[in-house]
Order: sequence, then C-alpha cells, then structure tokens
Amino acid sequence: MNTAAQVKQAFKKSAKTFTDEPLELLKSARKQVTGEETTPSNYSDQEASDPQKIADEQDYRDQKSKQDGRHLEALESELKDIRRQKVFNDLMQRIQSGEDVPIEEFGELDYEQKDVLKAQIEAVKQRKMNSENATSQLVEPTAKKGRQLMGQKQSAQKQTTRVEKPVPPSG
Repeated sequence: MNTAAQVKQAFKKSAKTFTDEPLELLKSARKQVTGEETTPSNYSDQEASDPQKIADEQDYRDQKSKQDGRHLEALESELKDIRRQKVFNDLMQRIQSGEDVPIEEFGELDYEQKDVLKAQIEAVKQRKMNSENATSQLVEPTAKKGRQLMGQKQSAQKQTTRVEKPVPPSG
C-alpha cells in the first residue's frame, strides 16, 4: 500500500506543478515542435537588422500578386470565351430551326462568328427558296408504253412485208 500512496501523491504533485506553471509546459512544447529555441524579441531583432531580407520578401509578395492578377485575368477571359461560345451555339441552333435572328444585337460575338452566322442565315434562306421552287414546279408523271397484242393490223403488216423464199428445185 505504500507504493499506491506514493503514486497518488506523485500525481497530485505533478498536477499541482502543471496548474502553477502552464506556460512552462507550452515553452517546452514549442522547443519540441520547432527543434530550436528562439525568443520573439530575437526574431524581430533579426528581421529588423536584415533589410535585404525584407526587400526580398516585398519583391516576392509583389511578384506573387502580379502573377495572381494575371491568372485571374486569364480565367476571366476564359469565362468570357465560354459565354460567347454558348451564345454562338444557341444562335446557330435557332437559325437552323428557321427562326429569324438579328445578329447585330449580339455585340459580344467575334467578327468571325458573326460572319459564320450570316452565312448560315443565307444558306437557310436559300434552302427555303429551293424547297418552295421545287414544290411549285411539279413534274407530271409519264405513263409507261403499253404492251401491244398481236392484233389484225400487225398481222396484216407482217404479211405485206413478208418475202417469199425461193424453193430449190426438187428432183
């Protein structure tokens, strides 16, 4: 029982030490995590004494912000291109279905896309005109030539054109 009482007392003593000095525990934890001990005052003195390091950091931040700005601009232009392509595809589908679409109202389209849409409109109009012309110019079907039976007229013609063959002399 002596050992159990000693263990209890050791726990109580360590708990009291932790409650009395909680910052000491954190200091030792920082040592274990970072592997070295640097005080905040030493760290700020080190930075203040090295202006080259501060300038390098500032340059890096500026470069990073410029790079982020370029990435953002690229993404925005890509979104704009996607929107423009969706509008183009929608207009193309509407034109092919025969709807009359004013292309000039869509300012976000490129000149090339506008030219393609205008050509598509012309093609659809041409196709409509051709189909209207085809329906107005109906071709009359012709009857097949009928079979002719051997009638009296034909047999008479055959007999008139019939040539008698000479018979060789028998004898």
